Amino acid sequence: MKKALPIVVLCAVAIVTTIILNGCGGKAVAAKPAPIKAHLSSFLTLHNQFCEKKYESSDSLKTELEQAPTLSLAKDFEGVYEVLISNVSFAVSPEEDGCTTDVMLETNGKELFTFEDINKALLASGYIETGDPVSRKDMGTDQSELTIIEKKYISPEGELTTLDFPLEKKDKYYMTLFAEKFTQAKQESKEKMLKSLRMASR
Repeated sequence: MKKALPIVVLCAVAIVTTIILNGCGGKAVAAKPAPIKAHLSSFLTLHNQFCEKKYESSDSLKTELEQAPTLSLAKDFEGVYEVLISNVSFAVSPEEDGCTTDVMLETNGKELFTFEDINKALLASGYIETGDPVSRKDMGTDQSELTIIEKKYISPEGELTTLDFPLEKKDKYYMTLFAEKFTQAKQESKEKMLKSLRMASR
């Protein structure tokens, strides 16, 4: 009987393991994470390619965007560089204090992805939430008022990143993901300018 015990135990473990893995209905309980939607993947890839990188200044970011073979200047938008993927325009723009990636969420009456989609994707890629989302009013491209969700994160690079996601009129507002990058350089530039003004006034 003692020799038979290990076999019984192994069989019991195998049965329990099979039940846990397969579940009562014979299907796997541990579901695989849902794949990221294609448009969301394109948006995050573009943001990662440009806005998550380190740059000395906004000018150096602009130079890289100008030289990127996949990007071209967006029509009617100064300093904005875009790429068309499946007839959807994804854009990156250098800002005085950082880098913005944007997209119009609704085209031809279809929403590209939801707030929950992008929030989950950012967290899964290493972004850390810095607080609850807040709602605020903003203006759409048609100059009408709308409500957006604003949520802040710390990126894997340690940069404060802000998501502005429209709750309505998603064909009239560009959803943006902004990475704050050059605030220190901006502050130093202001201090140098103030110092030179003081010197000139003496």
